[in-house]
Amino acid sequence: MESNQKKSRFILLIYIIVSYSVTWAILFPLSAVYTDLGLVQRELWHALGSLGPTIGGIIALYLLKQRDGLKLLKERTLKYPGRNILLFAFSPLILLFIVLILESLFGVFNLFSFFQENNITSLITFIIFILPSLCYGFFEEFGWRGYLLPALQQKYNALISTLILTVIWWFWHFPTFFYRYDLFFALILMFPLMLTGSIIFTYLFNQSKGSVLMVIIFHICYDLVTSHQISITAIIIVSAFLVFMDIRILKVYGIENLSSTDKITF
Repeated sequence: MESNQKKSRFILLIYIIVSYSVTWAILFPLSAVYTDLGLVQRELWHALGSLGPTIGGIIALYLLKQRDGLKLLKERTLKYPGRNILLFAFSPLILLFIVLILESLFGVFNLFSFFQENNITSLITFIIFILPSLCYGFFEEFGWRGYLLPALQQKYNALISTLILTVIWWFWHFPTFFYRYDLFFALILMFPLMLTGSIIFTYLFNQSKGSVLMVIIFHICYDLVTSHQISITAIIIVSAFLVFMDIRILKVYGIENLSSTDKITF
């Protein structure tokens, strides 16, 4: 038992070192030249930083269970838990579309003006514009929920696991504090906002019996709403929705599982 715990701690440390090292090696150099780059160069470079948790997660799962670990990750990535959970995973994007339709009807939002303000002049530049949201939502989750959350839930309850994960996840963003985010936001506001999302991620992961696919979809949708300043109203509504769901999850399901099903481990 003690040797297994030492092995688990060692693998956890390896995961953190690899995830941080890969991402920081890519993003710290970017922070020095970010303002000198055009849209395409900086967004492509920034998107590459998302690979850290994927590489760390794959290595950790292989060290933990060899090929069975990679097979488990594949199964969980393809796992479809049903329409209701899928609809919930898409909820941030659904709320964004509703808000944009209403804002367009009342003359608050204009799609063409938004494209002009962000230098989106073609399908390629639009894809580049949203690429970081797609990449970070996709590649991060192979590490955070594909490996780290179930690894932590083997020892702790779902809420404590979520808190530990959020601390590691927040500090992993450290290089972006110098070029992507306002420093006050990054140091003071970012962690509590990430925690509200993390509780939802844990709920989705456990409720779907370990579907990495659902947390990928939710992560991408959430980033598309919050990372591009498309609609401040939508950001406020989605953030309020997350806080409401956090309270409901804690009240209804409790801290042990944060879902109606047992917490997912390995």
